[in-house]
Amino acid sequence: MTKEKKNEKKRDGLNGVLMQVAISIISIVFAFLVGGIIIAAMGENPFKAYSVLIKGAVGTPVALTVSLTKTVPLILTGLAVAVAQKSRVFNIGAEGQLLVGAFAAGYVGFTFHLPAPLHILLCLAAAVLAGMFWAFIAAFLKYTRNVHVVIATIMLNYIATSLVQYFVCGPFKEPGATFNATSAIAGTAKLPQILPRPLSLNLGFIIALVMIAACWFLLNKTTTGYEMRAVGANPDASRVGGINIKKNMFMALVISGALAGLAGGIEVSGSLYRVMEGFSPGYGFNGIPVAMMANGNPIAIFFSAFLLGAMRNGALAMQIQLGISQDIVDIIQGLVIIFLGCDYMIRYYINHIRLERRKLA
Repeated sequence: MTKEKKNEKKRDGLNGVLMQVAISIISIVFAFLVGGIIIAAMGENPFKAYSVLIKGAVGTPVALTVSLTKTVPLILTGLAVAVAQKSRVFNIGAEGQLLVGAFAAGYVGFTFHLPAPLHILLCLAAAVLAGMFWAFIAAFLKYTRNVHVVIATIMLNYIATSLVQYFVCGPFKEPGATFNATSAIAGTAKLPQILPRPLSLNLGFIIALVMIAACWFLLNKTTTGYEMRAVGANPDASRVGGINIKKNMFMALVISGALAGLAGGIEVSGSLYRVMEGFSPGYGFNGIPVAMMANGNPIAIFFSAFLLGAMRNGALAMQIQLGISQDIVDIIQGLVIIFLGCDYMIRYYINHIRLERRKLA
């Protein structure tokens, strides 16, 4: 390949990245505009509402650290969805994998008594293995009985939700507790804080950043990652090239489950310190828009996860101060997905504007 062709390929790649960034930003802006119209239709001032939301999300050091803490499970579930998508596997089951991972970490946390570093590692390892196992069930059904991954993972979400609820409300409920939750994990199983109180950022944030780097390295710098991306880009060409399609799709789904399980483990070991009924507000499902906004790029997932995490944190302040329901965040999130679904239309108009500018030049 000549130097000119290499430079042209780099330019095309950069233009593709910039185009996707532009599409994501346009989708977010349109979602907030429509969300503002909905807020105005409710009789509230959208500018004031968004001002309170932003202040509640990042207006103080405490608010910022809370937003970053809420970002952690979104980063990991976003990575889970993105890694699976790279091999053309749509993992809808991150929520179930997160729940079983959380319970596994909680069980190890309140059952065993070990030195702090070892106990933390064992809790997180249990969460990872539980998430992997839950994803393995869907992968096994796919490649032995040809059960569609989307159907299998959706059904497994319901099973995981009911199973964890049974454990929390039944055999593992803390004796004498007035709410449905397990016993608190031991102090040696708690992730240490990385900032002094009242700031609330724990070691889980650093682990999430490490996972971003690890996923980027896996997908872009290893043979396994190359094969996974090749399968996602063109399964037929990959098969002709000698790449094992089933193996790579299976591996992508299991790795995805491990990341989602880790999200549950960090939530229990770093924030909740026990497994509670209904503790997840849908982190696994929220990983889907996080991955979509980032177009599956592990680095960009940090920013899309932070956006949603900060919005969820700021929405509480908006509800308290203005009486606007936190559900507006779910509406905006849904609008982002809708506008991202208009990918080709947005590309058409961007390219049309470019052509008009070239004509004028």
